[in-house]
Amino acid sequence: GGGILGVCAVGSASGETVSYNAGTVFPTASVIKAAIVAEMWAQIGEGTLAPDMSVTSGADDRVAGSGVLADLEPGHSFTLAELSRLAISVSDNTASNAVLRAVGGPGVVNRRMRETWGMTDTVIHRPIRFHLTPDDPSHTATGTPADMCRFMHAVATGTLHSPAVCERMMALLAMCDDTAMLPRYLEVNAFADDLDTTSPPFTVHHKPGAVTGVRNDAGVVRRTVAPFGHVALAVYTKGVADPRWTVANRGCEAVAKVAELLVERLL
Repeated sequence: GGGILGVCAVGSASGETVSYNAGTVFPTASVIKAAIVAEMWAQIGEGTLAPDMSVTSGADDRVAGSGVLADLEPGHSFTLAELSRLAISVSDNTASNAVLRAVGGPGVVNRRMRETWGMTDTVIHRPIRFHLTPDDPSHTATGTPADMCRFMHAVATGTLHSPAVCERMMALLAMCDDTAMLPRYLEVNAFADDLDTTSPPFTVHHKPGAVTGVRNDAGVVRRTVAPFGHVALAVYTKGVADPRWTVANRGCEAVAKVAELLVERLL
């Protein structure tokens, strides 16, 4: 499959950090939606937005790819809270664009990432779209594994924003439906409570992303039994030659294996 791998992870108990190409810039793909949604909840925490604020998805927001809203007739209204859940749980592109518009656009998120969250190498270049003009940047966003690991660690430790905003983000990231990468080889079961079965010792809170040649995942793996703790990690790839859009893609497999090794080492 070829390609380039980038890794950054930190264990909460030991403070040990593992990094490999952690400062290399990669396309983020949909991983960036975590930062867009965090900006939204930060503004809600600051009183400039409200979670029950109604947003009507416009034609400019609509984009195909992952999610469900693009298949609905335009003009549906959703609350910001609903849109944020769709952006994370099913990586809805249309919902993500609506949230990005509601918070004030890429520049607003970029400023907070750079000035407040210490994500100095991560930039949102444009809304999500597939039919690009010659003037469009080729990727929605680019950034480093180090930046996204720092972001996820701050969410997990309640320091990204207020504890309430961080708790909201952890809850949303736990709703992610995609198990192809970070959770793939971990002992997790997101449906344990619904099925009344014993919960496994880990919970995964994450946001993956994929575009052609790129498979990424970033998040937090939390141990729910003693000894408690968490690992914050970001595993990025680019230049993966495997054309498959299934879990068999070598990029998916690489991210999953690396995540498994990191959790074994750091948690």
